[in-house]
Amino acid sequence: MEKYEEFIRSPYSIMELEQFRDESGFIDLTKAGIVFSEESREIVGNPDRVKNWVDFNGQKALIKGETILDKERNYGIYAELIVEEIAKQVGIKTAHYDLIKMLDENGQESYGVLSESVVDTDRGEQLVSLRDMIGDEPVENGDFIDTTSLDFTLDKLEENLQLDGYANEDIDNVVKEYKKRLAFGIAVANTDMHTENIAFITKKVDGKDQIDISPIFDSESALLLDFDYSTVEMLLEDYYGLRDSVNIAHPRIGTIKSGVRGGYDSLWKDTFKELCEDEDVRDFYKDTLQDKVDMDTVLESVEKRIGANLPDNVKLLAKYAFGFREKEAGKIVKDVERTQMEGRYSGSALLRSIIGASLQSTRMGEIREAEKTIKDNIDRDQGKTEIEK
Repeated sequence: MEKYEEFIRSPYSIMELEQFRDESGFIDLTKAGIVFSEESREIVGNPDRVKNWVDFNGQKALIKGETILDKERNYGIYAELIVEEIAKQVGIKTAHYDLIKMLDENGQESYGVLSESVVDTDRGEQLVSLRDMIGDEPVENGDFIDTTSLDFTLDKLEENLQLDGYANEDIDNVVKEYKKRLAFGIAVANTDMHTENIAFITKKVDGKDQIDISPIFDSESALLLDFDYSTVEMLLEDYYGLRDSVNIAHPRIGTIKSGVRGGYDSLWKDTFKELCEDEDVRDFYKDTLQDKVDMDTVLESVEKRIGANLPDNVKLLAKYAFGFREKEAGKIVKDVERTQMEGRYSGSALLRSIIGASLQSTRMGEIREAEKTIKDNIDRDQGKTEIEK
């Protein structure tokens, strides 16, 4: 992943850059003596975008300029910091981001983020993207366009890990963490979650190969914050337009199932439903994300870290986008649990009635308690009914 010619060398550590932060929260890299060149540019990616590697006194980091479409700026750089704080709240490993400004290779002032490297190459760690591991999906139709199907990634990932000789326990763990990572990306409405933006870290420990999913990185297209300033202004004045925009904020790894086949006809919803059919993933979402993330605290943490207030539109959009997505995701979790519980007790009309009533009257966090109550009632009434036959 880290493909560059050479590092720019800085005498300052990343922590020491704090002295160059301005009143808006941006670290001025020009004042820190950073001069960009073609030699330090990352080889892959958009050639019109600043992407240079810097060695900050032993700490390696990517300096990434903001993406500007049609000459209008967007809030994507703030998304990186906000998603980082959400990830830290829920215990997910994440790259560290900070706001920076600089003079680019043409001498023009531009803004962006500093992203600390998520691997320690000095300890033999290597970053391998999901795409490097599984390749590209053969395209047979236009259902996904630039989206890779979920089933393809799961099948190929497991297959290639087996070919690489990893133990079954390690493979199960990697696949499970990969599915959780997708669920998190959906929770923050990350629309740029493709096979090159999910990666794994490999290394040797005592002569044995080890692999783990990498920390989160590249979240600038989350929470609708990659929309340009004008669009954000418009959406914040249009409740239904904002809600609908969140509902069509799809990932780029997913599945889609028609309503006839029990799906939602929605890429993110069908993907999230399939992920939540795995109880471990569903529990992860319920235990860490659903009704657990305090966005006010998240935003306050970002502001404290950069020593400045976030733009009001950034805070409003992030809160609304996360809230709308959380509400819809919660409905899907309930649908999955209802379906699984009805399937478990499909032989009993009485149980289906009890389950339906409990699901309507309980919060999601109480569903398991409701199921336990149902089972206790069955045990108590055993001998009076044929319900367990």
